[in-house]
Amino acid sequence: MNRSDHRSQPFVGAGKVSLREVEKIVDTLGLEPSGNLDICSTAAVGVAVLQVQAKLYDDLDQYIADMNSYLVDAVNRRAQIVVFPAFAGLLPASTTPHLRAHLQRITLREEDEESPGLSVGGANIDPYALSDALAYFSDYTYEAYFYTMSTLAARHRVYIMAGSTLYFEEDELRHRAFLFDDEGALAGYQDKISEGQLELALQIPPESEIKVFQTPVGPVCILIGSDTHHFEIARVAAKLGAKILLCPGAFADSYEHVDSTLGPNMRAQENRIYAALSSLVGEINLGFTLEGGGRIFAPNELLRQKNGVAAKTSSRHEPEVTHLFLNLDKLDEIRNPYTEDQSKEFMEKHVDKLY
Repeated sequence: MNRSDHRSQPFVGAGKVSLREVEKIVDTLGLEPSGNLDICSTAAVGVAVLQVQAKLYDDLDQYIADMNSYLVDAVNRRAQIVVFPAFAGLLPASTTPHLRAHLQRITLREEDEESPGLSVGGANIDPYALSDALAYFSDYTYEAYFYTMSTLAARHRVYIMAGSTLYFEEDELRHRAFLFDDEGALAGYQDKISEGQLELALQIPPESEIKVFQTPVGPVCILIGSDTHHFEIARVAAKLGAKILLCPGAFADSYEHVDSTLGPNMRAQENRIYAALSSLVGEINLGFTLEGGGRIFAPNELLRQKNGVAAKTSSRHEPEVTHLFLNLDKLDEIRNPYTEDQSKEFMEKHVDKLY
């Protein structure tokens, strides 16, 4: 798909961003192709999950430089697929005028407690004001996000799962995640399938199609946020051939889940596939805090510690990158009904008697 014709709606509200404007900013960063995808093997797939700081940016240059800093870290670790968190596509909104005025309107005051609100991490969010703000920022934010991720994927020559965003497609609000290939082209997108309180409050229509995307290092699927809570979605993805679940997430306030009960971990164990969970950290003056939980999960059969966690970020409050090489060939071995159920003790005791 051509990067300049993915959308035909006119720009309104906060303004617009052009592809050339983003490319000029990226040019100043002096990037070189990574070469991470020059040699691909399903026995060693480099995956990086990002714990991204949610913060306000002064301008587009600052936003692009910050997104690139995460990618540089991931690329230096030999990542081939980089996973951004949920709502990463909304971060450019802070570079637009009138942002703080919209933030004040979005958070309901104590005297407005009787008004129907969206409860997020103890804060009461006005869904109507949030929808108005998204309509105002939608075009500018979407273009800045889309062109930035596309251009950085092309310059670093890696696949980027760019996290998710909320934006208006014509007159309908979408919760959508994008996957860019190593040439910056749109490899595909996945809309959120399950309806959480956010989607219900904003009347975002659920997606009915579960998509699997073919990459040079193996097939992947994207599960946004609470999509990982539903075993049926991951089961269908696994039946369609997915070997890695890319899971953009965001945790409001306290991150209380233990690793064994996290949706991506449970889906990895049920289907014997990998799951990569990214997250946002920090706060942006909306009355709640985002805590991180960046993890890469693997089937317990492949781990010494049987908790599903193959790699994790060291902090829940700071921006961070974690990376791991995944062996997709091992998934086929543990799925094989003739070899997967082995008892070392039984074999040592009885194997001599069988021959």
